[in-house]
Amino acid sequence: MTYQELLELKNKRAMKLQEGQGFLAKKDLEAHKALMGEVAKMNAEIDAAEAQLAEEGRFDDKDEKLKGIHMSYQKQQEEKAKGMAVDDIRRTNEYANAFAKALRSGVTVKRARGMEGFEPLMKALQETGGDPEGADGGFLVPQDFDNMIHEYEKEYLDLSQLFTVESVRSSSGWRAVEQGKRKALPKISEMGTIGKDDQPKFVKVPYAVEKYGDRLPVSSELLEDNTAGLLQYLAGWFGPKYILTKNTLLLALLKGLETEVSLTAGSEAKDLRKALIKNLNTAHSMSAVLLTNQNGYAEMDGWEDNNGRPLLVPNPADPNVFRMSGRRVAYADNDLIPDEDSKMPIYVGNYKALGTLFVRKGIEMAATDIGGDAWATDSYEIRGLCRMAAVTMDKSAAFKATMTAAAG
Repeated sequence: MTYQELLELKNKRAMKLQEGQGFLAKKDLEAHKALMGEVAKMNAEIDAAEAQLAEEGRFDDKDEKLKGIHMSYQKQQEEKAKGMAVDDIRRTNEYANAFAKALRSGVTVKRARGMEGFEPLMKALQETGGDPEGADGGFLVPQDFDNMIHEYEKEYLDLSQLFTVESVRSSSGWRAVEQGKRKALPKISEMGTIGKDDQPKFVKVPYAVEKYGDRLPVSSELLEDNTAGLLQYLAGWFGPKYILTKNTLLLALLKGLETEVSLTAGSEAKDLRKALIKNLNTAHSMSAVLLTNQNGYAEMDGWEDNNGRPLLVPNPADPNVFRMSGRRVAYADNDLIPDEDSKMPIYVGNYKALGTLFVRKGIEMAATDIGGDAWATDSYEIRGLCRMAAVTMDKSAAFKATMTAAAG
């Protein structure tokens, strides 16, 4: 399998997963089970292809493409192994109970060293080697907390579901990204030498995660609640903030797009469909998502063809998802994506190719009854921290369109 075929297979898997969301929405569990079987086969094929290409580039210093794949693959595999080890620890009841105990007693990472009952927390922090990951933050939350966060992601528009998301363990690193266009096969004369004309270039795209966090005052009574209830309460506080932080970072990538198309009043739909064809290569165009705000979606909802039929049509797999020219249309609140100088933005493109959200896995939390106003109010303060970064990978994968509201 070639590198290009691998990318196409990953794109097909992403489309299958979107289809699965529709089956879940309709509670068609049998169809969803069958689809996930197909996804599992794709996953196995993708893993095998990545390993094959990485091994081919292991000792081939002359082939920059294979060498870049090998370096990127090795980096991802190392971080994946570390992540699985930490997740196994965070998944246990022993870990959840130790985490709740640490919050209730206000034990910090530094104080927990050598203290009985907090061994699982320290083991998770030290699993990656060196100093504990949370030495400057708090303890990694239990796996159940992550699951609760995922539930909140279903209730809010989470832009990270449209982009590539990669969990990392290190605070900084890089990924190899292919640059340049593919070429046709060169003509070879009889007994001629077959050359290496199509050697794509790889560039290192660096990332460096930043720290984001907030504090929450809680009563002593609430902190003494059972472990499940306490985690649910904290997830309800941190979850929406976590999603909004991801959205803000990813929107910054969209606002930084260099290509902008102004849609002509009265022919907005025609102009937009033309831009889909002219401004994106075919692969990006077919995988494109159209993202706008409430005002923009209200305008698009009134677009009709020459026969008076709406251009936004529901997806047969999920009636709650609408499409235009076969592309998904999504919208966010005006507060998240505001109008710009009375113009409504429409971001169009293959977001998974456009950018990657690097998330340092493991939200951290700690509690104190001393800092802030905790001492004066006989309460506790919970501090939650996360680390992430959004990085542009292929700026040609998307463009921005703007339109004005129709008169009347």
